[in-house]
Amino acid sequence: MSRQALFVVGLAVVLRVGLFPFAENKHGDAPMRALIAERMVLDPASAAVPRTYCQFGPLHTTLMRPFIALDRFAPRSSRYLSLLAGIAVFFPFLAFARRLIGSFGGADAAGREPAATDRRAELAAFALAVSPLHIQASTTASSEALYLLLWVLALERLLAGIATGRLRTFALAGLCASLAAVTRYDAWIALPLVVVAAWLFSSRSPGKSGQGAPMGGLAIFAATAAIFPAAWLLWGARAGGDPLFFAHYISNDHAGLAATASAHYGALLGRVRQVGVWSLAFVAAMTLPGLLLAATVLVRRWRELPSEIWIVVVAALGPPALYLGRGLVFQSFEPLARFALVPGALLLPLAAAAIPLPRARAFRVATFAAGALFSVAVWLVATIGRERIWAGAESMGALTRLDGEDRALATHLRSVRPPGAPVMIEPFSFAEIGIAHAAGIPWTESVTLIVTREPRATMRESMLTTGAAYIVGYDRPGGWPERLPDWPRRGGRRFGHWIVVDRTGL
Repeated sequence: MSRQALFVVGLAVVLRVGLFPFAENKHGDAPMRALIAERMVLDPASAAVPRTYCQFGPLHTTLMRPFIALDRFAPRSSRYLSLLAGIAVFFPFLAFARRLIGSFGGADAAGREPAATDRRAELAAFALAVSPLHIQASTTASSEALYLLLWVLALERLLAGIATGRLRTFALAGLCASLAAVTRYDAWIALPLVVVAAWLFSSRSPGKSGQGAPMGGLAIFAATAAIFPAAWLLWGARAGGDPLFFAHYISNDHAGLAATASAHYGALLGRVRQVGVWSLAFVAAMTLPGLLLAATVLVRRWRELPSEIWIVVVAALGPPALYLGRGLVFQSFEPLARFALVPGALLLPLAAAAIPLPRARAFRVATFAAGALFSVAVWLVATIGRERIWAGAESMGALTRLDGEDRALATHLRSVRPPGAPVMIEPFSFAEIGIAHAAGIPWTESVTLIVTREPRATMRESMLTTGAAYIVGYDRPGGWPERLPDWPRRGGRRFGHWIVVDRTGL
């Protein structure tokens, strides 16, 4: 590994390890994944029930369990896996970028020379190192860091298999893709598209004299990639009768989120918002220079792109294109910033290929500055002049932290709640999930996650029927403190807008 590559990896380590102590599980289902993994550590038998994993792929939470068991449910323990995956990805990513850029060359005559290819691959890795979304994914319990690692390994080995024709390389690529598919379901959309793209485009690659990907190799890749998804479907069918329970959960969840957004913004503005969220999300994933350069290559040089790049473009943009289509046509999908991380990362080698090497230093400076300024900007949008953080802004930055009032509430509950005491926290912008995780309240003792998200007619009845030892309401128009007639008007501990009432206070 060259000195420049070591510098890039070192920068990635410094940024991620440096921000790790300050990051908290807030966005991207990170706290819910942590709660699921914690439950499986507390009750190992629950791991044998597919529905325990909710809508999530089983691999990520399964791999989190050893870290949680070692660190006794400290909030940071759920994030160790992401940190390791977020650092480890740079080694296969450099190989992936070299292979992709080597097939295409660069912005000068020496573009296909090994030294030039290596330098551009290092520029692509540099852009990933300072990517706000990848830093966030590497420091929280979201699944994107692990998914990107597995998907980069799969695509790099698939391209190697196409280049060499070695069947064992196709099999290894398929195994990595199969693991990716039980980490995130985006792969279930991308994998069939990748196989079709490899079959259609590989024979068109310049300089290959019509030699395409071996059909036997692609068949092995497809069959190997299907192993774990097929096993997951079979397990779901045998255990619960519905092999697609997770897909129904995801569809209903996104349809509900999209309906709420549509009701708030209206049909036309809601569709414009969809495009805006996706655009900002790709900036968060690639930084603005990376996005602009990659888009320039795709628009201006699409006729000369080799098959390797088309395969990766299909793998990257297939899922978000489907999501955007659902959002624009049916308004049944709510875009989230993290969905752009993996597609954006896979396209970074295209951006690096467009950079004249004499301007490499300017690209690094611009990319670093753009990533830092973007993270600061979304943090300001999320916090300045608002009572609560706007999740759509902060979820795009490098660092995510609980709101101050949420953190104070979690600290209080962690210090006063006896072991086994259930807590009922009013659902408000899904904040109760992050609070429960930060407070050390297991999933099975969080009433709104396992019993009901709505209280009974009174606080007393809610406590009696749910067993809640604490009820926490959010002081706002229409919130529990206003709706429940026996809410103590002067009692309870207050943390910002949160009010805590325990059983002894009634």
